[in-house]
Amino acid sequence: MTDVKYWIWLSMALGPGARTDEVLAAYPSPEQLYLQSRAQRMMSGVFTKAKLDRLEAVELSEAEKAAEICGKNQWKIYTPESEDYPASLKTLTDMPLVLFCEGDLSCIKDKIAIGVVGTRTPSSESIKIAKSISRDAAGEGAVIVSGGAMGIDTAAHEGALSAGGVTVCVLGCGLGTRYLMGNAAMRSEIAGKGAVVTEYPPFAPAGRTTFPLRNRIISGLSNGVLVVEAGEKSGSLITAGFASEQGRDVFAVPGSILDPAYKGANKLIKDGAKVITCAGDMLEAYRQVYPEKLSQPVPQKEAPVRLREPEGLSPEALAVYRALGKEPVRADEICVKSGLQAFQVMAALTELELSDYAQQTEGKGYILS
Repeated sequence: MTDVKYWIWLSMALGPGARTDEVLAAYPSPEQLYLQSRAQRMMSGVFTKAKLDRLEAVELSEAEKAAEICGKNQWKIYTPESEDYPASLKTLTDMPLVLFCEGDLSCIKDKIAIGVVGTRTPSSESIKIAKSISRDAAGEGAVIVSGGAMGIDTAAHEGALSAGGVTVCVLGCGLGTRYLMGNAAMRSEIAGKGAVVTEYPPFAPAGRTTFPLRNRIISGLSNGVLVVEAGEKSGSLITAGFASEQGRDVFAVPGSILDPAYKGANKLIKDGAKVITCAGDMLEAYRQVYPEKLSQPVPQKEAPVRLREPEGLSPEALAVYRALGKEPVRADEICVKSGLQAFQVMAALTELELSDYAQQTEGKGYILS
């Protein structure tokens, strides 16, 4: 197995989102690449002049320093050779070479994972929706994957945590970077029950391009991606695009066609994304294919409806009232249920209809109004 420092060196030299497939095809071992001369690297045909310059510019000591920082903070380092490097990422074109992790990324192993993304400035209703769906999905054993940002990301993580479930946060910066410190407590809780992961070395800053690049990891870790409230130019659509390219399912919560805040999500639905209104809408298909990976939802028992009996009715009308419900009942059945004779039942029904307590249906039955 290659020393992890060579994987870190190569990742730092190529940069996130680099075309790693052709590099690994020529050099399965980053150590082998490190030990070669510039001329030998050039002869491989996989490096441009700019990339050759980068390979020479990044010192191995920088990678060693990153590994040392991770060790001091008890952050894990995953490479494609690691046992718990996610199998789903290995199927991607140009997989990330290194993942830095606070927590334990094995939490996602053999689980159904759902990426949940959306705007950073959602409506209160969308926050409730994201929390509810994430809570219910996590409660059934799914792992919720998101980006740790404010808005829908935070709601998704909080929903999963509230169910005692597992969630993974994918950052667009290094683990040691002070970014979105308002979510520091939540990130700590996520690390304790799941994982906070990034392909950026410990103190790499967040930038304009770092978040679109990390989105491919959110979708890559997931079986499907759910978009909750996204405008026409939302970054969430980038994640959905990656999901589609990667062969993942794309889901979306519909919103008002008059509100531009939902224009992106509604367009996804128009383009073929599955409409989602609850966790079950997403999980049912996975439950059929992977029944061992999800628990059955706990049936929600409806509390019995206790109607307050109306006052001022005759004893016969009250007896007929008690024999009625939401399903149509014929007059002869009412006679049996109430113990009244037919003429008494018909008189009582007339009394109930005049008082707006009952009504006749098209099939000659009677129901409560």
